[in-house]
Formats: sequence, C-alpha cells, structure tokens
Amino acid sequence: MMTTQVRLLCCLIAALLLRSTAAAAESDIRIAREWGELHGTLAVPEGGSATTAVVIIAGSGPTDRNGNSSLGLQPRSYAMLSDALCRAGFAVLRYDKRAIGRSAYPPERIADLTFDDYIDDAVACVEYLRSEGYERVVPVGHSEGALIAGCVAARCDVDGAVLLSGAGYRLDIILNRQLASQLMEVDMGLMVRATAILNRLASGRMADDIPPELQPLFGRHIQPFLISCMRYDPVETIRGIEAPTLIVTGGADIQITPDNAHRLHEAAPESRLVLLDAMSHVLKDCASTDRMEQLSTVYADSTLPLSAGLADAVIEFLTTI
Repeated sequence: MMTTQVRLLCCLIAALLLRSTAAAAESDIRIAREWGELHGTLAVPEGGSATTAVVIIAGSGPTDRNGNSSLGLQPRSYAMLSDALCRAGFAVLRYDKRAIGRSAYPPERIADLTFDDYIDDAVACVEYLRSEGYERVVPVGHSEGALIAGCVAARCDVDGAVLLSGAGYRLDIILNRQLASQLMEVDMGLMVRATAILNRLASGRMADDIPPELQPLFGRHIQPFLISCMRYDPVETIRGIEAPTLIVTGGADIQITPDNAHRLHEAAPESRLVLLDAMSHVLKDCASTDRMEQLSTVYADSTLPLSAGLADAVIEFLTTI
C-alpha cells in the first residue's frame, strides 16, 4: 500500500502535469477578407489575462499555421513556439496564409497572388487582435514571414516586430545563392539558366522557356508572385520600422545564413540581434549543416524541441517592449 507521503507526491505530480498541459486554451478563428476567410488558431494563456498578443506569420511555400508543409516537412515549429509564448503569458494567433491549409482561395485567382496580398492579410490579423482588446500586438515572422512582419511593422501601428531567420537581401539574390549551393557542382548549365531567369524576374519581366527542372520554382503561375516579392528589399523595409525590433538567426541555417541577420542589424543598429549557433532554418538545433541530413532530421521530426534559447529570446523581448 502507498504511504500518505507517496500519495501526496503522486497528487502533486499529477497536478503539475495537468497545469502544464492546460497552460493555454486554443480556439479556431476566422477573419473575413474580400476573397473569403483566413483561418487561424488563437491560443490564450490560462486565465485569459494576457495584454500582449503576437501573430505568427509563416514562411514560404505551403507552410501551414503549425509550421508544417504539404511537401512533407513536419517540424511543427510554430505550434511549439505558440505553446512556449502562451506559457509565458502571451496570447498567440497563428494562421494559414491565403491558399494554404484551411484558408481556401479561388483556384482561378492563385496565379494573380502577390506579396502585397500576404502583407494585407497579416495587417488584417493585427487588426483582429486589436479588436479583441489586446493592448500590445507584435508580428512574429519566420523566413518569408519575417519580411511580411517587417512590412506590417513599417505600415501600421504595432508595438514591436520579431524577425526569425529573415533574409537580408532581395529574393532574387537569396534564390541565386540557394540554387548555387545545390547546382553549381552538378549542373552549371542549369545554374546559368536559373540566374538568367532570376535577372529577368528581378527586372519585372516574365520569363519564358523554363527548363522542366526549374518549373516548380519558376513556373509562369508563380512568376507574378516572385516579381512582386523582388520589389522588396529587406534592408529598406527594416529601416522603415519605428517599433522595437528583434532579429534572431541560426548558425546552422542552410537557407538563410547568419550574414543576412547581420546585414539587417547594420541597417537598423537599434534593433536587437540574437545568434543561436546551433539553430537551423526550421528553428530547431542541428549539429550538422549538411542539407540532406537536416531534411531527414530537424525538417521532418515534430518531436524535436525548439532551438535552445529561441523562446527565451522572444519572451524577453516581448516582456521589455
């Protein structure tokens, strides 16, 4: 038979476990837009007393509100970050960008999507949180979402901006770098063709005769969106942000290398820069910078924790703004 002390210990452990799993209440929300509805999840700390809310803005491609992708990537990083922020007392809205996840978008209009559409949707999320009565609202953007968050902060009334793994160069330069790391040694001819396509798109013109290998990236249906992205220079964007800004970069990031963050910080010296040596692009630590190894581990494993220090850096920033 259990002693009284053992029973009390078991009850205490059970209570602590219950508290840790009930730290936040999540609800599905919908934000009306002229084309339909943005679908998202609003997580509110236990007790509902949060005065600061953040909106997590996803990265590029079919990345959903949780940080997972229909391309098979399953890190679940945004949901984990939301949980950590809620435990610290902040409300968190994460949403599916238009045409992603449950934010259904008319198929015939997808080819007309622009980067500005995504900025407008993020602004709508900020306005939704304001309408819910939160005193402070902060966009937290990851990768492509970092540039969106910066544009939102430069355009509307927010109380801060957090840029996670954000680019410090225009999209054409970033894509050229990423493609070079993959193609330079295996197919120089394809790399030359890719560079020519990027130069044409950067000039605002559509490109024809896309090689089959490059169709997923440069198909004509996606070119208007790419052209619209390339009009934005992250350096000019961050210079336009008047609110406090946190820049977080990872030393093991194989997509957006740390020099991007340093470039942003140089453009906005008053911003805060945090370098997490082992953090990969999906906000989780990895000992290797080998692309295939990362894709098979941190990009694919939803059970791995967030990078050590990431949540703490964001929480400290939110607490002090």
